[in-house]
Amino acid sequence: MSIDDIRKEEWDQAGKNSKNKIADIKPDMVNRPEHYQGIVECIDLIRDRVGSKGYAAYLESNIWKYLYRHKDKEENIQDLKKCQWYLNELVKYYEEL
Repeated sequence: MSIDDIRKEEWDQAGKNSKNKIADIKPDMVNRPEHYQGIVECIDLIRDRVGSKGYAAYLESNIWKYLYRHKDKEENIQDLKKCQWYLNELVKYYEEL
């Protein structure tokens, strides 16, 4: 069977099914938040602009920020995961020196 053999009703149903599946996908707010996506990923732009030493300080400040505020937010697990993401990035930074 080829795509040309599919009837209109089957095609419409396939479209509806895929829209439902896409709507169920939740964005990854820790590893790839939608509001930071662009032609260049935001974290790469920051690393380029602040330089090597500045990047380590930037990562450390975000670790402290998310660790500090997680207790006061409803999304506290998400903030702890963000803290963990920045800590992992800092470890990777030092491993690559």
